Amino acid sequence: MRRPSLTPPPSREHTDEVSGETETVTAYDWNGGRVWLRDSARRALLVIELFADESVRPEQKALWLPHMMFSDPPAARDAAGDDPKGMVAALAWEAYGIDIAGDHPQDTGGAAFDWAQDAARIRASLMSAYGLDWDEAIRSLSFCDLIGLLASLMETAESSPFAEAVSARLAKPPKPTKWNKDEREALEARKRHFALRTEGADPVKAANTEAADSFAAALAAAKMKAARNG
Repeated sequence: MRRPSLTPPPSREHTDEVSGETETVTAYDWNGGRVWLRDSARRALLVIELFADESVRPEQKALWLPHMMFSDPPAARDAAGDDPKGMVAALAWEAYGIDIAGDHPQDTGGAAFDWAQDAARIRASLMSAYGLDWDEAIRSLSFCDLIGLLASLMETAESSPFAEAVSARLAKPPKPTKWNKDEREALEARKRHFALRTEGADPVKAANTEAADSFAAALAAAKMKAARNG
């Protein structure tokens, strides 16, 4: 998945002909050319929802996906050359962290968060930490920048609802001793409180897995910092 950068690729405003909504689109490289991709946080979440919707047939998803991803689908088809499926799969991973082709297997021990179950925590945390209104942020931020902001919440000493939930889910219980029974029981209680519901398959496993890597790394860095300062 594309990482946040201080020298981002070219972007421009695009107005959807159907909805009339204006969004930012970003240039992605493919086969030596340039493809303009709808990679706002809102667009990424719509794509994730499409993959989560089990009522939509796979062939219908494949038909809709290019129109959801590219600001100019005909130009994208031209840029794809003889490998349209490969281009869609590669750019879906780079822009949205969705592993369509199964080329990015990872094992992080489960999802660190869920967009639906943690929606209120995400909204509140972005507002309290960055002063960002969610409805505005998802249109102005790219998906990779949104993931970066959420991951950064794990590196700060300031608490947030989102960081509290993710920290509890990723925390590993200490090795049992006769002195830490209360500590272990408290951690288990927090993990139960923040546990994600697991009915059915995880529909956004790819996106959550990519994010979980960032959170795990950020959490480790935070622990090292706390150890140095303590």
